[in-house]
Amino acid sequence: MSPTPQTAKAIREDIARARSYAKKSDYLKTLECLANAIKGLAISQVFGAEKFEIHAHLDEAMRDLNKMKMIKKLFPAGLKFQKGKERAFYQTLMRLHKKLGEAMEKARVTKLRKRLMVLDDNLIKAAKLIEGDNQIEARKLYSKISEYFNDIEGINSDIGNRLAHFGLFPEAVPYLKKALESQNNDSRAYNALILSYEGMNEIEKALATIQDAMRWLGPSEGLYLRLAKLHLKKLNWGEVYNNAKAALDRNPLNAEAAKLVKKAEPKIFSGKKAGGKTAAAAKKSHDLSF
Repeated sequence: MSPTPQTAKAIREDIARARSYAKKSDYLKTLECLANAIKGLAISQVFGAEKFEIHAHLDEAMRDLNKMKMIKKLFPAGLKFQKGKERAFYQTLMRLHKKLGEAMEKARVTKLRKRLMVLDDNLIKAAKLIEGDNQIEARKLYSKISEYFNDIEGINSDIGNRLAHFGLFPEAVPYLKKALESQNNDSRAYNALILSYEGMNEIEKALATIQDAMRWLGPSEGLYLRLAKLHLKKLNWGEVYNNAKAALDRNPLNAEAAKLVKKAEPKIFSGKKAGGKTAAAAKKSHDLSF
C-alpha cells in the first residue's frame, strides 16, 4: 500500500466512483475504487467529523456492493468492513478483484469462442447456398450475419471478400465499402473492392478505389500494375506506360509490367497523341502519392 496520505476529498471521490460503477454493475471498477478508498482511509491523516462522514459514505458503498448479483452469490451474508482493519479489508478486495477479473475474462473468451463457432457455421452454410445456386437465400443469410456479428472486427470485409470470390461483385460492393468506412487501411477490402469494380467493368470506380488505396496504404507494385491494366482498357497509353513503368521500377522481374511498357512505348513515343496524352506528357514522372 502506498505511504502517501490521501485527502478526505480524494477518499470521498473514490467512494462516489465506486457507488456509480455499482449502479452500472461494473464489478471490477467498483472493487477497484472501493479498494482505493479503503487504502486511502488506512493511511490518511483524516480525523473527527471528516472521518465520520467518510465512514457514513463507505457504509452506503458497502450496501451497494453487497446488492450486486455476483457479490450476493459469492458472499450470501455480504462483505463486512470493520473499522481499524482497513489494511486487511483492502487485501480482501484486491484478491476478489483479481479472481473476478480472471473468471470474467475466462467467461468472455469462452463466449467469444462459441460465437465464432456459430459465425463459422453460418458462413459455411451461406457458401453452400451459393454453390447450390441459391443466391437469394445466401444473400439473406450474409445480411443477417453482418447485422448479428457487427461487433466482430472485419466481418464486412470477410463477407465482401467471400462474395467477390464467388463472382457476386455487385453484392460484394456494399459490404466492402462499409468495411472501409470503419477501417480505411483494410488492404483485403480494397483488393476485393477493386476486383469487384473490375468484374463489373466499372473502370472509373476501380481507378478511384486504387487511388484511395494508395492514399491509405501507399503505392505498391501491385496497385501500379492494376492501374496500368485498367488504363489499357481505355487505350490511355500514357497512363499505361507510366504505371507499368512504376511497377517495373519496384520489381524489375515483373514480366507483365515489362510487356505493358513494351506495348505502350511505340504508342507514346511516336510523336503523335495517343489516348489523350502527348509523348512529352507521357515522359513526365508519374506521381500517385497522396
